[in-house]
Amino acid sequence: MQQTLHSTTLANGIVVLGEYLPGLESVAIAFHAPAGAVHDGPGRCGLATLSGEMMLRGAGDRTSRQIIEALEGGGVQWSQAVSTSHASFSGAMVARQLTVALPIYADIIRRPRLEEDQLESARQMVLQNLAGTEDDPAHRAMSALRQLHYSTPWGMPSEGVSAEVEGIGIDAIRGFVSAHVRPGGMIIAAAGRIDWETFVAGVERLFGDWDAGAPETVRTGGRGPRFRHVHHDSQQTHIAVAWSVPPYRSDESYEATAALAILGGGSSSRLFSEVRERRGLCYSVSSGYQTLRDQAAAICYSGTSAARAQETLDVILEEIDRLPGTIEQSELDRVKARAKSGLVMQQESSAARAGSIARQWYHLGTMRTLGEELDRYDRLSVGSIEGWLADNPVRDLSVVSLGREPLEVPDEVRA
Repeated sequence: MQQTLHSTTLANGIVVLGEYLPGLESVAIAFHAPAGAVHDGPGRCGLATLSGEMMLRGAGDRTSRQIIEALEGGGVQWSQAVSTSHASFSGAMVARQLTVALPIYADIIRRPRLEEDQLESARQMVLQNLAGTEDDPAHRAMSALRQLHYSTPWGMPSEGVSAEVEGIGIDAIRGFVSAHVRPGGMIIAAAGRIDWETFVAGVERLFGDWDAGAPETVRTGGRGPRFRHVHHDSQQTHIAVAWSVPPYRSDESYEATAALAILGGGSSSRLFSEVRERRGLCYSVSSGYQTLRDQAAAICYSGTSAARAQETLDVILEEIDRLPGTIEQSELDRVKARAKSGLVMQQESSAARAGSIARQWYHLGTMRTLGEELDRYDRLSVGSIEGWLADNPVRDLSVVSLGREPLEVPDEVRA
């Protein structure tokens, strides 16, 4: 598929990105404001998420209901989410509706009402979502792992903590939005059947006179303890393991990603074959790559029975240790095929592309074409991955277990 990438930066610091995809009739737009959970602050975990929910509950001349009716009346498939780094507001629609949707999003971002009488219903929405995640032991294990592994406050759960969400008042929300929803650090990305010049003119008209300063910096602290057991009265045990790898902006992230896919990325991976299929130790096992802008982690997860948990952890650690020096070309070929397939299919979704180019700009300060991404995967070889593994041995593992009894972490891992 033909790609045409565009970028410009408004005088107030907003980065505007575009990708013209002539094979599509749709267009998607994504607004990424630098108002992520990393700015929540002590005792206010969930402030960013609650603020994002409140921004949709009335903006400009529209009430909450009128916002939803205006978006859905235009056929906009809208969404809102808060990550560690950003509050995101997105929408996908037929191309001709973009000029209708843009002013609505401008109101949401620039002129949210943040009315106190909307706070409790917004809070209940956040608390209901939290109740679901807090009842999910796998989610709890992974959340605990991120808090251990990443530097403070980068590992805090973006969705919040119920007890802290309960205590957040309207003044905190208004202060948060004023401080962090601002032009500096904001990315607006569109992909699909767009007319670039018309799109930029529309963004300039709606956002160009907005001057609210640069984004606030994050004061990064230290990490937590490397090992933790979370008591959970269940017949199941959930195991999560992490170690540091290069972030996405590093060229070596491709070698790291490929190595982790060979280790535990899918049903042909080593962890799946050895831990689940051959030994029957668990019902779920995987490994993957998770990146922030300045730090990243390799993460392994397994859900198993309490009786098989210790053996499951031991075998996972053995497979991690066995990886260097044993990678086969057939394994790499499968990883490349899956990665390339995912990249190509992403081109068929305007929403996926709008989100992707926004994330690339945040991490890299540029956008990559499909050809550039495919070329980078083509350059991967067994030798390049083995070389990276040899130069970057796994060390300083973080380990979390969630279940009835704590697990023994071997002395060589603790060293």
